[in-house]
Amino acid sequence: MLFPPQAQSTDKGHGRLEQRQLWSQVVDGATLGLAGAAQIFRIDQQVDYLRRGKVVKTTRDTRYGVSSLYAEEADAPTLLGLVRGYWGIETRQHYRRDHTQREDHCQVRQPTTARNLSLMRSLAIFLHERQRKRPRGKGSLPDWQRRNLCQPNSLIARFTAATD
Repeated sequence: MLFPPQAQSTDKGHGRLEQRQLWSQVVDGATLGLAGAAQIFRIDQQVDYLRRGKVVKTTRDTRYGVSSLYAEEADAPTLLGLVRGYWGIETRQHYRRDHTQREDHCQVRQPTTARNLSLMRSLAIFLHERQRKRPRGKGSLPDWQRRNLCQPNSLIARFTAATD
């Protein structure tokens, strides 16, 4: 790039060295045709995969983004942190859906059915998170799913209880 990055970060762990650089620009969303846009940004990422302290593979990726946060609300380092946090949430959510609920193994190809199954998985995650805060709540999603599979009456009662 012609100009130095406005923010950068480096993370090392799990056999990887990740370097990110961010450039941002304040914009008028109406001019771009993106109502509500306050900033656009570019993130360059380089990931070095390490084995025994030596780089065995390097990947480079460039991402572009739009933010509704003004520069006063989110400067370049803050934007970089927000984007990093967003992908952390995405990764955790994918892990739950793929490894716990085996979403990637689902053979359903009809779009409406696939959407409904996805909604049911989301509902299960939501209900699990809600009950987890209660005393004697199940800590893990697989334990909670197994309990409700074997003993569904309490979950059914929760949905069919009369409300005043």
